[in-house]
Amino acid sequence: MELWNATKLAFKQYATFTGRTSRPDYWYFILTVFLASTAFNFISEDLGRLLSYVTLLPTLTAAVRRLRDAGESFHNFWWLLLPVVGWVIWIVKLAKPSKD
Repeated sequence: MELWNATKLAFKQYATFTGRTSRPDYWYFILTVFLASTAFNFISEDLGRLLSYVTLLPTLTAAVRRLRDAGESFHNFWWLLLPVVGWVIWIVKLAKPSKD
């Protein structure tokens, strides 16, 4: 899927915790959010903060759907409480290929 289509799909399903999100769709969405956040923060920190609030729920729901697609449980969010190692484990779990 293309970058903008993946982003539109993530925002369209902003409150949908059910279903699945493929690996490319998820990472394209994260890339779009990262690039927009960088640009908005360059313009103004307030705009960057506003973007963070706007993209919080779509990012969480996309992560839950991505974990489900990779055959993982949404309980893997607890890894985020560990400072460095937890984030590495989190990224590895999100990067796993899809389970059929």
